[in-house]
Amino acid sequence: MNTINFSKGELSICHKNNCVNVRGDVAKTIVFFLATLVVISGIASMLAKSN
Repeated sequence: MNTINFSKGELSICHKNNCVNVRGDVAKTIVFFLATLVVISGIASMLAKSN
């Protein structure tokens, strides 16, 4: 099972019982990057549907 958790400045990514914990500014940067990708893909999807 895949899980991604972000709480209190710590990012935890687990895949098949292997977990990686990232703390501090690196975790915030990764979460910001992932959120940016989601927003950009949403905008691209809306533009593709309008054509």
